[in-house]
This record gives sequence, C-alpha cells and structure tokens, in this order.
Amino acid sequence: MSNPGSHVDQVALLSSERRQMLIGLERVTSLLVDARSWRGALDRVGLVLSDVLHAERWSIMLKTELNVIRISLAKGLPQKVIRETQLKLGEGIAGRVARDASPMLYSNVEYELGITSGGNYATPSAISVPIVLRGSVLGVINLSEKRDEDGQCTNFDAADLSLAMMAANQAALMIEMLRNLERAEGRSAAGDGRGKAVHNSFDVMMQASAFDLLSRVTDLMTVSGDLDRVLMAALNGACELLNATRGSVMLSDEQGQALRIRAHIGMQPAMAEQVRVKVGEGIAGRVLQTGDALLLTNAPEARLGTDYGDRSDDHQSERYRNRSALSVPLSIHGRVLGVININDRRDDLNFSDNDLYIARVIANQAAVAISAAQLLKESVEAAEMQRLMDLAHDIQANLLPGKPKLIGLDVAGRSEPCASAGGDYIDYFEGARTQAVEVPPFYLACGDVSGHGVGAAVIMAMARAFLRALLSQSQDLASVMYKLNNLIEADTPTGQFMTLFVGILEPKRDRLRFVSAGHDPALLYRVRNDEIIETQSTGLPLGMFEHQHYKVSELWIEPGDLLLLSTDGIAEATNIHGNFYGRERLKQDLRELRQLSTDEIVTAIEQRVIEFTRPKAITDDLSLIVTRILPAA
Repeated sequence: MSNPGSHVDQVALLSSERRQMLIGLERVTSLLVDARSWRGALDRVGLVLSDVLHAERWSIMLKTELNVIRISLAKGLPQKVIRETQLKLGEGIAGRVARDASPMLYSNVEYELGITSGGNYATPSAISVPIVLRGSVLGVINLSEKRDEDGQCTNFDAADLSLAMMAANQAALMIEMLRNLERAEGRSAAGDGRGKAVHNSFDVMMQASAFDLLSRVTDLMTVSGDLDRVLMAALNGACELLNATRGSVMLSDEQGQALRIRAHIGMQPAMAEQVRVKVGEGIAGRVLQTGDALLLTNAPEARLGTDYGDRSDDHQSERYRNRSALSVPLSIHGRVLGVININDRRDDLNFSDNDLYIARVIANQAAVAISAAQLLKESVEAAEMQRLMDLAHDIQANLLPGKPKLIGLDVAGRSEPCASAGGDYIDYFEGARTQAVEVPPFYLACGDVSGHGVGAAVIMAMARAFLRALLSQSQDLASVMYKLNNLIEADTPTGQFMTLFVGILEPKRDRLRFVSAGHDPALLYRVRNDEIIETQSTGLPLGMFEHQHYKVSELWIEPGDLLLLSTDGIAEATNIHGNFYGRERLKQDLRELRQLSTDEIVTAIEQRVIEFTRPKAITDDLSLIVTRILPAA
C-alpha cells in the first residue's frame, strides 16, 4: 500500500548522524576535562569541533564589558582580522547570535568582520552558536567552510548544529569554572583579608572537587555503556560534594509528561519505585515544566510523595526533612531530560547560590551522559533493525520467480521495495506436469500487503507459501481464495490486510480464470483492435474478515495480446507537484511499448515511473508482471 516515506531509511540516517554526534561529544568532553585554563578549554573546543565537523575556519568570540564581542581564538583567518574584528551585539551573524542567545545555521552568506576592521567574506555554509551560562551569553562559536571527504565544499546540517550547541554548553561550564579558579587563586596570592581568603579557599576546593567529579563522570561515560552506573556516580559525587543527606535523579518519560526516579540516595527503594511526578506538580514537576532550577530554604517537613508531586500514594509516603533543597533540570539542546534533586545538608545549613552553581555543573554533565546513552541506544536499535531489514530483503529476493521458458508464453516481472523489505508479492509458475497433461496450466499472482518493513515481508512470504500449497491441491480458485483468506486472517494483526490477484492460464493459453481480492485492476491489451480491457475486483482484500467468498471471472486472450499485473505503487507514484502517475498513463505505456519484449516493457515502465517522480524519492514498492501470449508454433 502507499507509504509516505521509508521509516527504516530515515532511522538508519538518523542513527548514523547521532552516532557521529556521540563520538564528537565524547571527544570534546574528554579534552575539556584536561584543560588547565579557560583559554586552553576554548582552544580545545575549536580544534575538536573543526576536526569533527570538517570545518576549514573557526573562531571563538567572547563578550567584553563594553557589550561587543571580539575574536579570542581562531583558525583559518588572517591575523589582522583576528586582532581587529569586533562586533556590537546585534551586528552581523555572530552579533545577532550573541544578542538573541539563539544558534543559527546558514547557507551562502557573507560574514561581517565588524566595526573596526570592516569588510566581509563569503562562505557556502556556516554555523554560529552562543556560549551561554545561567542565562548570560559569554561568547559565540563560529564554524564555516565545511568540506566533504573529497575536499569539496558542502553544507552543515542540523546534526552538526546540535553537536556544536552541546560543545558550547560544555565550554560554558568549563570557562566559568576555570575562570573562578584562576580569580580565586589570584586573590589569595594577593593577600586578601583572612576571612575572605578562607572563604575563597573553600570556594576553590569546592570548584576543584566539582571539576574532579566532572572528570570522573566523563571518564565513566567514555568507558561504560551503563547509564545507571553513570547517574549513580554523578549523584553520589553531588551529595558528597554538597554534604547532602538525600538525592535523586528523575528522568522524563518519552512523552515528556512525567518523571520517575532512576537513581536515588537516602530513600527506601520501594518508595522510589512508586514515585511518579506529573508536569507542573511539586518541586520536580515545576522544574520539568519551566526548565528553571529551584533553590529552596527553610522549607517545612514534607512527605516524599508530595515533595516530588506524586499524590497517588500518599498513604505510603515516608516523612523526610526538607529544610533546604536544590532541584536542577537536566537540560541539553533546549530539552529537559529530567531533574536532579539534592536535599538537606548534614550540618542543617541552607544550600547556597554557590551550591546551586555546583549542582548545575553536575546536572549538565549528567544530561550529556543521558543524551549519550539515548543516542547509543538508538544507534544499536537502528543497527539491529537494519540487520533484520537486510535479512528480509535477502529472503524476499530469493522468493522472486526466475525467467521461465514456456510454450506459448513470454513472461517477465520485477518487484522493487522502497525500503530494504516490502510487502509486494509477484509470482508466476507452471503447474505440475503429468502424463495426461501435455501443457500444464500457468499460474500468475500479484499482491500487496499493507505497510512495509519486516512485518509486511513476513506476511507476504506466508501468503506465497499458503497459495502455492493450495494451488498444488486444487484449481478451484473460489475454494483456494476462501481458504487462503481464513489462513491469513488468523495469522495477521488487526488492521493489516493483503490485496491479491490470482490467475490461471489454461493449457491452450486462450482463457484466463482469475480472482481479485481488492487488488489493482489487471490490464489486457488486445492487439486485434488496439483495445485495453481493465478487470474488476471480485472480493474483499485478504485478512479483513473471516469466511469471505470470492467470485471467479475470466478473460479470453488472443495471440499477441499483453496482460499487465501491477501493485498500486506504480499508479499512485507522485511527482513534486503532487500529481499521480495514474492508470491512464500506465495504459498508454502498454500501448506505446507493445512491440518490445516483456523484459523490455517491464524495464521501460519502471524507468518511466522513476523519471516521473524525480527529484522525489519513490515512497512505495514498485511491482509488475507482463505476459504476452505467443502465436501457436
């Protein structure tokens, strides 16, 4: 049946893109955690991104106190441009990205070089993403001049933009942390007051510990495919670092409508299993809904269920102190994947803004881990799906009939699935030869299972086996189709069905008896009077209802006549204007190509359909059989 597109091809493409994103993101994070200065971190981001995304040019521009952005690091730009370029917020591509804190993907643009150097340069494709932390834009990462494997200019795509944004988020965290460390160390060395020095020393220790935790979590991400292990490592480190008695990591369901606990510390496992938080309910539910972190102080004692927003099991809730709490979104690329909750310091003090900052750092890295695990899972699933599709394709290819050598007939057929495997079915074969029958009957079948993929391919193979077995026992088409319908109806899911045309050419090749279970009409071209006859359906598609009866019809055929059987993928093929190829066009093809051999007719019709749909891809299986009745020897 008609299909709006090939889901498997899309999944395979998506899997390849996301696998590359995962590899690139791991490279970025692995190099960042080894950086010893914020400039070093920036340099690593630029070098890795340009390598992973095959960009000839890159620059990182940082915002100054005068609300302009200047190039801090770059590759592929003249030194004069690097020294002199500066942009006001809102000026040029990078200036607009810095002003709006919104990423941009461009094709065929000119980069403005700013209010100082002036001028511009053209590029066929460019990416510009903001470096944002806590709502403030720190700067902009620019990438341009993407090259393919042959060194030719090509365009960046959405996957490239996603990876650049993830890298920018990681860069923002590392820049802020390393800047704080450098400032704190500088103040201590300058001999600030004793109390302030102690406070700064504490901040440095906290941030250094957070940096160490970030490194450990990143290392664990690169060597372990176990998301639960990574999340527990992050949560354990966060609770230890923030001196907290209790914590949890809650992940959103596929619909983004509720949270469930995936990792927890300081609560009973049975309770953690039951907690389910809807969007907007409780602390975590509000964070999921808004994407904004919450810092709570002097909160009253609450039950665990109501604390998190789940009211369905209040009678089983357990009481916990909740005088101070942090609830931070696990966000990546503007999407909230979940929430990390940190509750109650052991020293009974309230959490501070600095604690919230540390929790954000950990939450962002946990979000990267979750995203990486999801990408890996999707890649594995897509690879397994592709393996099954390839297997189904090979099986189907082996089921296609070969070119028969027959008395009085010239037959050719072709079936091309739009995906690796499809639901179209073509078959033609001679009946059994016996001493009593010099020329056995010849069977023709053309069918179409609703849908595509492995499921449709399995039903197609099952129907082929059933039909061949039934025809070997009887030539009573009404009885054969009645039994075939019941067999398919019993073994197919509700809502799935199959159209099928089955015909029997008599030994003298002058009469075709046929049954059509809701299938596309067969076309008979009569040479004698240049006429095309179109058959009618004689019953419902197979598998819809049990105990269906089918009427047998017949056609008289003369030497030179052509019989064409096809699936709806040909008549319903559409071009870029939304027009159908149509049955009238198919009839005209048959008339125009009548002088060719059946092999040549099949090839020519398939090519005409492909040409008609270009540049659109074929979105349904294409199958047809052409049979010519030859003159008697």
